[in-house]
Order: sequence, then structure tokens, then C-alpha cells
Amino acid sequence: MAGGKPMTTYWLMFLVPMLAGLSPWKAKGALPNVQWFLYGFLLIFILGLRHEVGGDWSNYIDNFTWLKEYKFLEVISFSNLSLDLGYLIVYWFSLHYLNGIYATNIICAAIFVSGLLRVCREMPIQWLALCVAIPYLVIVVAMGYTRQAAAIGFIMWGLIDLIKGRQIRFYIMVLLGSLFHKTAFLMLPVGFLYTNSLRNLKDLIIFIILFGIAFLAFLADRIANLVHFYITDTGGMESSGAFIRVMMNVISASVFIYFRKAWAERYDDGKLWLIFSVVSIVMLPLTIVISTTIDRMALYFLPMQLVILSRTPSLIKSTYVRTLFILSVLFLYIGALFVWLNFGTHSSNWLPYQNLFFL
Repeated sequence: MAGGKPMTTYWLMFLVPMLAGLSPWKAKGALPNVQWFLYGFLLIFILGLRHEVGGDWSNYIDNFTWLKEYKFLEVISFSNLSLDLGYLIVYWFSLHYLNGIYATNIICAAIFVSGLLRVCREMPIQWLALCVAIPYLVIVVAMGYTRQAAAIGFIMWGLIDLIKGRQIRFYIMVLLGSLFHKTAFLMLPVGFLYTNSLRNLKDLIIFIILFGIAFLAFLADRIANLVHFYITDTGGMESSGAFIRVMMNVISASVFIYFRKAWAERYDDGKLWLIFSVVSIVMLPLTIVISTTIDRMALYFLPMQLVILSRTPSLIKSTYVRTLFILSVLFLYIGALFVWLNFGTHSSNWLPYQNLFFL
């Protein structure tokens, strides 16, 4: 899988579900479950056993090797809020008993893939949802931001529970996600807004308290750095592709708003995706001022693309227009993958793809 052209693996990750979805032959019985299991296993293999792939590869090694010197009870006793305890425990266990970063990445990949596939399997056009996820959510995020990818995996799992009315399970998933990346707590207000109207003072107060706790308790230690790097220091960190990536969310938001009435007739979770849509639209102009901060926050809203773009065809009555919509989505994400692989500022950190098994 490491041989051949440096981009082959990434294109196969996209083309396999696309060709399977467009194929006139459809699996029946238990075979679809087997196909999803095999593809999920393949994704975990590609993500978890990657070698020197991703923008933060060296950082994950350099910043966590110190765990080797500590005992387990010492690790879990750390009270520094800037540390992500769940990731530390996984990495510590891997350093002491397995093979370091590779086992850590496998575990995080398994969390991410399980959440991803759960969302896709709930969609009316499952393979289309998966194709939408591959270019950025899977290749860029899951291979580049290991801790946040695991957190997003928990969030995606929890979103399905939230849609099905299991609010407590959603909050549990948010809590588990925050153990891998503190920013996952920013999804708490989203869950509360979806399940409450805020029409009375009590709900409003609870919402403010929840948002305040999530922001201050888990992000206060990072505020100074965020202000310095993303606002005060104009020569600081900047995410050059933030506007385009948030725009992808805004495109999905626009599709949802256009089909909102038809959506309400078929699905009862429109309020959730309205929240996602409004937040995404608000984020777009902010990318000009605090690009990296917004870029990272927007990652939790990426699942809206999978849901909206794979559900919308079922709302289109015309077969011709429905087919045109699906093909347009495919071409959009094929184009996004092509542009990022060939012209992305940091895509060289992903090329060529290397796997531990084929070194």
C-alpha cells in the first residue's frame, strides 16, 4: 500500500466506496454488513498504521515520550487541564506494553472509524455519506489531528443518539471525547440547544452555565495562547485553508436551508442541523480574523456535510435532478481531494503515504 504513486492510497480510499455505490450490483442479506466491516477494518489499518504521515506526526512523538518515565497512577493524577487524560492513558499503555505511537493511533482510529461508520450507516445513501467524509474528515483530520479525530469519533457516535432522543448518551459521548481533546466540550451547548427551546429563563440560565463551564474550565488555560497566536501576533499561526474548509460546511448549510421545508416533512431532527448551519455561517467571516481557531472548532461541525448531502437526494422528486445532485456532490469532493493533494500548503506531510507493514 506504500508502493506505487504517492497518492494512490488516498484515491483508492475515495474510489472504493464511490464505485461500490454506483455499481448496479447491490449486496443483499448479511453481505452489506460484511462489506462495511471490511472497509472499516481497512480504514483503521490505513489510519492506525501510517508511518510519518500527517502534519503533527513528529509532535505526537516528541511531546509524549515523557510518559515512558511515569507510572500509571502518576499519569492519571495529573491535574493540568491542558492535558487530555484519555489520550495520555492510551499513549502510556502503548508505550509500556505495545508499540508506542502505532498502537495509540490504532486505538484512536478505531474510535474515529466507529463513529464515522455509525453516522454513514444511518443515512439513506450510505456510500455517498462516506465519500463526502473521505477527502477532509478522514484523510486530513483523522491522519493529522489524532486526538481531535478520536474526540470527533465520540461526537459522531453521540450525534446519532441525540437524534434518536437519547440525550444522556450524547452527553456521555461528549465527556468521553473531551478526554481526548478538551474542545469537544464546546458541543455541550449544541446538545442543550437542540433539546431545549430557551424560551424560559430557567433554560437560558442553564445554557449560559453549561457554556460557561465548558469554556472557562477547559479552555481558560489556552486563552492567552489563542489571543497571542491568532489575534495579537499577526505573524503567528494561520490556517490558510480555513476559509475553504468552513465554506464546505456553509455549502451544506445552504443546501439544508433551501430544502428545510421538505426536510421537516421527512426528518424530525431539522433543528439540530439548523443549529449546525447557523454556527457554520457565523464562522465563515471569522476565518479572516482567527483562522486557525475557527478551523479547529469547525471540525466538530463536519458531520453536517455527511448528513445533509446524503439525505438531500431523498428529498428531490425528479430522478434527473436527484442524479445530477449526487454527481455534483461527487465531483465537488473529487475536486476538493485533487486540489488538496496537489496544491495544499501542508499536503506534502501526507505524501507519500507510508504504512508500518510495508516499510
